[in-house]
Amino acid sequence: MKRIRTILRALDPKAAATMSRRERTEAFRIRRSVVAWILALCVIVSCTSCSVHAVLVNAVLNGHAKTAQIGNSGTHSEKTDQSAKAEKKSQQSEKKTQESSETKDAKASAEETAEPQEDAVTKALREQSAALMDDQKSEILAKAQQTAQNSGYGMVQYHYCVVTNGEVGSVEDFSNAVFRILNSEHGWARAGAIFEPSTDGNCDFDIVLAQASTLPTFSSVCSEQYSCRVGNNVIINDDRWNSGTDV
Repeated sequence: MKRIRTILRALDPKAAATMSRRERTEAFRIRRSVVAWILALCVIVSCTSCSVHAVLVNAVLNGHAKTAQIGNSGTHSEKTDQSAKAEKKSQQSEKKTQESSETKDAKASAEETAEPQEDAVTKALREQSAALMDDQKSEILAKAQQTAQNSGYGMVQYHYCVVTNGEVGSVEDFSNAVFRILNSEHGWARAGAIFEPSTDGNCDFDIVLAQASTLPTFSSVCSEQYSCRVGNNVIINDDRWNSGTDV
């Protein structure tokens, strides 16, 4: 019993404070012996566990091998059937893949040949800028004159010149759009005004299609973001003409 109490006291970390030097040395030897026994016990348990596991694995593998040998003679026909089914399934899958590929190719071809959708600004600009024949101009002007005469304001005719400033788009397309817009029967003609391009250079006003960066050169009130008017110059910002504004 005394030996047991000595061992328990040696393993108690709180008891070290009250031990003498000799007792602490003895306690250290006891602790070292206990640790050694614990390690030895762990090694023995680990080896025993590995041996049992190896025996179990070997038994399972042997059982599987015997089962495979017993059933091997009766599986030949099943494998043949499975092989045929697998081949049939592979052919069906290949056929579906081919059909899917053909469908995708047809869809891609249709998308390539389809015309891209136009936004409202691009469509309106294209329609306004379309080529104008002399008979078309006469027809548009005749409608504008009739509307102006019926407006009750009295008809007034103006002459204008189309000029450009900087790098801009097609002047001809712009001129066609200007003629259509100014002489629309829904626009200025309702106030009695009709417009014709000048043929001799005498203009009541100039319509200027200007590169956006040149707008401030006309006046400090003009900016690169919008169109403006300075005196007899009606200055159209080319960026706004091509894409409109955010609103």
